[in-house]
Amino acid sequence: MFKPHSPSDYPSFLLYVLDETHITVTLATATTVLYTHNAHVLWMAVGALGSSLAAKVLKKCIKGPRPPPPSDSAPSPVRPKKTYGMPSTHSTALSFYFFYTLPLLVVSQSAAKDSTSRIPYPWLVGPAVTVYWMMGLWSRKELGYHTWRQIFVGVVFGGVLAFTWRRIWESCSVGVYLQPLIDRIWSEVVGRGLYGH
Repeated sequence: MFKPHSPSDYPSFLLYVLDETHITVTLATATTVLYTHNAHVLWMAVGALGSSLAAKVLKKCIKGPRPPPPSDSAPSPVRPKKTYGMPSTHSTALSFYFFYTLPLLVVSQSAAKDSTSRIPYPWLVGPAVTVYWMMGLWSRKELGYHTWRQIFVGVVFGGVLAFTWRRIWESCSVGVYLQPLIDRIWSEVVGRGLYGH
């Protein structure tokens, strides 16, 4: 049965928030997909999910153990994990998002023609995304879930997957086929559901 930890189980509230990154990033992605109805956003979300699943498959192939639990003098109720540790799934998924979105944010901001399509405070977005990514990686080590090596392999794996997924998007013109499908599904499901058309 699913029993989430409470913030008091963690060494700090920051580590609690960072340990829940999978929830916050998933909700942010789902909200963005639903708000924008954009094929590229959906493509990125599917790629991020795929990167997480690929890391889980790779873990079962490599079977690299997680770091040993802390000594008895420093027990932590959040530490025990039953799966393998190589590579870090969180590091893989976070790195996929980082390496996929950061270039898009930078390019889209420089290409935006009017102020309505620009992100507020664009000079803050890149550093904020980078800090969040780095803190997410740091939390995996700090909570004792992974070694730096397992985190590094997750970063490299996530980066390679992001680059590959982006190249498929660009070279196969996925958006040309996917966007009309999304538009049709959106109008059929939401249009009929909300407006009865």
